[in-house]
Amino acid sequence: MRIAKSCWLPRDLMADNSGPGQNGRVAAGQSGSRGFGGVSSGVWCNDASAGMAVRLAGLGFDWVCLDMQHGRYSRNDIIDVARGFPSGLPQLVVRVPSCDFTAIGGALDAGARAVIVPQVESATQARRAVSATFYPPVGYRSWGPLSRIWGGKTLTADEANSSVTCAVMIESAAALMAVEEIAATPGVGQLFVGPYDLSLSLGTSVPALLDDDSDASPLARIVQTAAAYGLSVGGFAGTPEIAMRFRERGITCVAVATDLWITAEGARTALR
Repeated sequence: MRIAKSCWLPRDLMADNSGPGQNGRVAAGQSGSRGFGGVSSGVWCNDASAGMAVRLAGLGFDWVCLDMQHGRYSRNDIIDVARGFPSGLPQLVVRVPSCDFTAIGGALDAGARAVIVPQVESATQARRAVSATFYPPVGYRSWGPLSRIWGGKTLTADEANSSVTCAVMIESAAALMAVEEIAATPGVGQLFVGPYDLSLSLGTSVPALLDDDSDASPLARIVQTAAAYGLSVGGFAGTPEIAMRFRERGITCVAVATDLWITAEGARTALR
């Protein structure tokens, strides 16, 4: 059967679902307080080599994200990182380039424990992301783990379904309008805020988005919706200063630095 690039949506996943606690939902934070989810600090990689990404994994971060959408990473690069990535914690996370069945499955096959899916603007798109993330009966992910190639642990389908996270990005006005329906989608484990695209779409700026502390603010709506459906809330900050602002708004699973920021800060420290 031919699979479309935008993610094949199986007929039985097209039914509407509403309310928290639906059958098939994979609970957020299953790996505990560390790893991806809950209160955690991640590093976001746009350009780091496989060796550098593995070194960053040993520096105390809870998760390391490889960015396939706006970074240099191909499927081969993800595999190269996964070969040397430590088992257990921290967790390997991949921001896939789009809601693509093959890209999502490929990242998970390599060993990612979470995928961040960009530009999800409806429950239909959220169901597409879920269908690519999980094996049956939750989704329609194809079996093909790669860890056996380098002697790593191969999870069973049940183990994978109970340990991976499908995070969907809320980064547009359309996504914000549909956030309750997106959060209600069984299998979605996290709402991940993309502040730059979200602020552009809303006609504002990232500082203004973070300054808005009203109960009706865009960030408050996302955080409140996630809480209502038992989901974690993540976001891209990129620097510790912005990460602190995120946490003040209730966004707790945060990319607190990028590989590029760490390099620049290291250089500035060395040259003082």
